[in-house]
Amino acid sequence: MTSLRLPFAILTAAPLALALTGCAPSTTGAGTSETVVAAVVRAESDSGGRAVDLEREDDGSWEVRVAMSGRAEDLRISADGGQVLSRGEADTLDAEDRAALESAGTTMADAVRTAVAAHGDGSVEEVGIERAEGGSVWRVSFDTGADVTISLADGSVVPSAP
Repeated sequence: MTSLRLPFAILTAAPLALALTGCAPSTTGAGTSETVVAAVVRAESDSGGRAVDLEREDDGSWEVRVAMSGRAEDLRISADGGQVLSRGEADTLDAEDRAALESAGTTMADAVRTAVAAHGDGSVEEVGIERAEGGSVWRVSFDTGADVTISLADGSVVPSAP
């Protein structure tokens, strides 16, 4: 005789599973680590350089500045990070930013992942290199107004000054 317990258990659990997944935060929305990292990776692979600056535009797309071989290029990347929408020449990096990028042990993509994990909420708005007391850092800014700084040298979260 066929047991009806398994089909009954599946039918009973399905609404609960659907309810729980409906309440889960989206991990692929604009400004999440996945979309930001996708935009950075797309810009770097398309240009052959390293991302040095990123900013979310009003339409949700990303402007990513990439440095390569003594020059820089600005690429506008789709909101999902999937395609290059436009590109143009950018101002070259100053000597300090160029030196910091060349000696960096942490990429922008890794810094974004670390900052999102450390911050926990909000969407990434901007990422760029800044100088701090202990050396150069990636400053990751969120739409909540919070900033997380990540060491360019080793990828650790740098505590903010009190």
